Amino acid sequence: MPSSRSPRARRCVTLSVCLYLSCSALMPVMGASPQAAVHHHGRRNGPAPASAPPAPPPPATAALPAAPQDVALPESIMLKGLPSSWRASLMDPPPPATASASGAAAARNAPKAPSRAQSTPAPQPGTGASQPAAPSTNRILLPVPPRMGIAAFQSGDRFIIVVDNAEPMDTSALRGDGLFSTLSVNTLPDATLIQVRLPDTRRLYLSQQAEGWVLGDRPPPGGDDDRRVINPQYTDIGILYPMRRSGRVLSISDPASGDRLLVGTSTTDDGGILSLRNGDGYDVWPTTEGVVIAAHSARIDLKPVPSGILLTEDGKAFLDHGRAVYANDVDLKWLGLRDLPLDVLSRRYHEALLAAADSDPFHRFTRRLDAAKAAFSMGAFVEARGILTVALQDDPEEAALPDVRFVLAASALLSGDLDGASMLDGPWPASQKRAIQLWQGLYLASTGRNQAEAAHLLARDFTRLKSYPGPVRDLLLPIAAEEISRHGAPDDLAALDDLPAGSPYRLATAFRQLRSGKRDIAYAAFQTLAGDQNPQVAEKALEEKTSLDLADGHIKPDAAAEIFDTMMPDARLAGREATVRLMQADAYMQARQWNDALQAIDVARAYPDMTSKDKVAPLLSRALTGLADSPPSGPEKTSLLHDAATLKVHLPDLPPGPQKGNILASYGKMLLKLGLPDDAAQAFSDAIPMLVAPDLRALAGAALAEADIERAQPQEAAQALARTDDPTLPNEIRTSRQVIAARIALATGDQAKALSLLHDSTNASALDITARIHEGRGEWAAAAGDVRRMAADIIPPTGPLTEAQQALALRLASDASQAADQPILGWITGRVGDRMLDGDRGRVFKLLTAPGGAMTASQASALP
Repeated sequence: MPSSRSPRARRCVTLSVCLYLSCSALMPVMGASPQAAVHHHGRRNGPAPASAPPAPPPPATAALPAAPQDVALPESIMLKGLPSSWRASLMDPPPPATASASGAAAARNAPKAPSRAQSTPAPQPGTGASQPAAPSTNRILLPVPPRMGIAAFQSGDRFIIVVDNAEPMDTSALRGDGLFSTLSVNTLPDATLIQVRLPDTRRLYLSQQAEGWVLGDRPPPGGDDDRRVINPQYTDIGILYPMRRSGRVLSISDPASGDRLLVGTSTTDDGGILSLRNGDGYDVWPTTEGVVIAAHSARIDLKPVPSGILLTEDGKAFLDHGRAVYANDVDLKWLGLRDLPLDVLSRRYHEALLAAADSDPFHRFTRRLDAAKAAFSMGAFVEARGILTVALQDDPEEAALPDVRFVLAASALLSGDLDGASMLDGPWPASQKRAIQLWQGLYLASTGRNQAEAAHLLARDFTRLKSYPGPVRDLLLPIAAEEISRHGAPDDLAALDDLPAGSPYRLATAFRQLRSGKRDIAYAAFQTLAGDQNPQVAEKALEEKTSLDLADGHIKPDAAAEIFDTMMPDARLAGREATVRLMQADAYMQARQWNDALQAIDVARAYPDMTSKDKVAPLLSRALTGLADSPPSGPEKTSLLHDAATLKVHLPDLPPGPQKGNILASYGKMLLKLGLPDDAAQAFSDAIPMLVAPDLRALAGAALAEADIERAQPQEAAQALARTDDPTLPNEIRTSRQVIAARIALATGDQAKALSLLHDSTNASALDITARIHEGRGEWAAAAGDVRRMAADIIPPTGPLTEAQQALALRLASDASQAADQPILGWITGRVGDRMLDGDRGRVFKLLTAPGGAMTASQASALP
């Protein structure tokens, strides 16, 4: 029984191409001389392939001089015989030689032996002696002047660099057994061809510097993942391969097939084509730099234009089959995109469905995958995902294939399933990572994570989206434009220079203007777009206009919060209710309406697909901090209960850190005021490890000690103080901690230690403790003196008195009366005046402070 697994999952096609690059095979079409000078470095081992014609012998005058004898001289690593503008060098200085060889063939065939450092004299010309081996080099500098364009590509086992001007280069100094020992230069009348034979499948990298171009078998410093690539586009005049500054177009022959190659060069580091594409009468080759077209038809032409390199047929624009000019396998093969009219896309989808329904088990998955791709191109992302999901249920082994996983992830992303789209994060084959970065940028933009990185990824391949099928392009291009305009770096914003018409793109332009400092122009655009017929555009414009009005002080925060509230229906329609709720929460916090802000944040967090998750934690922390530090908004106990309950619910949502530690400490103080010392102690214990600043740790430790005292655990209170002590604490904090230490001493019955700790302290809490100790001992004069100092700070000379202030005045009058201290009685009488309330407290105060009102202890205790 045949397997249901498709042939695509098991088939491997091996294409073996052997080529020999000669100066006659690489002759330019524009009349290159067959006697062009050829300079080769490195020996060929074994005979040349029979199919390759022998190269003509170079003129005698072109013979290269022997290599310098002294390999230690700096000139020994330089390219020789160049014009003054061509100063080439190895980028990595070679280490000391570790081995010698009798020749390239002997070095390849002989067994390895221990290295021996020795000086080997250079052979004389004509003696037949071998060149000395040198260590491998990873990078070389090719000093191509900035005015010259280059293209780089691989043909067979050769890496070829085409320079669009003839410049001689002598590579005799690049001797050795490294990769670049095979480097050779062919100087032709209108071009220079640099070739490196590749001994294996390693990849070569090319990067531009001020001195020229660096060629290496390792990525350049900073990596290669961020390199530019060329994304072709259909235009009215042909297929454009965009470049910042294009070079010339050359015509050469492919040494492997003899096909005519049209080579478009670039004078700047614009990158190359990622993947092979077969067109109508031509093939687009993958390149490292520039554009290479294998022209199978004489009608195909390539020419430079100000914006890049233009591919035409008979000098005119033409429609390639399927309108698929994508320069990467992800768009061309994995997604199977075709930029066709909608009716054609619909018919293509219908035909793919019929083919899938009529397929046998052997071809079933392939046909279903084709149907999913056809659905994707016409914008039916939910259908594409559904087809592929069903297909994988029948053929689950196909899920291991990267193209299948990618189609599934991309369909999930555009269907609104961010969990399913998380596969876009990878891993992916190394050859496709660069092409997938565009979709990773779309995923990051959808999740709201790392939006600066998302904008950068989207800006780098923004033009690629312009060639997508209409239904896909119309969805993704506005998203990418807005993401770049909101979060892109200044260099990224250049991708928005040529936007299509339409209000979504005018909105992106307004965001770009706002970030570029053109605030008035941007505000006017937002004001206009707030009435746009597109509800999503109108809602976003009104959001920004309201935010600008609030920031400029044109409206109050509470008014802004009300405006945001009126936006909610449109925001829900646009899928932005969570974002608007967070903006409303910010307005509430500016109005110091902390509970309303927390309610708005809670509503925003209820959305599972919320794209602003990274904004929630800072807003939540700010709201909770404001709530914890603000005074009660109503009756004290009721307000404390509500605020403490709110903090308890939201604290688990905060990440550990100093800010959460501060909020926990405030929460613990609320619990202490509510008479819940056990819960308060737990809150303080959780807060202390998160706090870093010594003063904050000391304050939290003191609060924990107070809670432990109320829990009748003085030993734990003492440990809390000791654990959070620091020699750098300011005097104010040290004094407050001494008061708590005195309370701990009192809790253990050591009044003498408590008095010693608080000796000469003017702190109100310290005076209160010492006064109570003296009162307990019947030492009324000392007690009255301590309370007198407290009253001087606490009881104001004018204005109404609070309950606590009246109680303190009555306490001082009682202690002074017990001590028969008439001066203190006179002072408190004058301080209070007639501000004592009527009732028992007022009558007792008048009785105690009346002339001759001093009482004995027994009389004072008999008072109500």
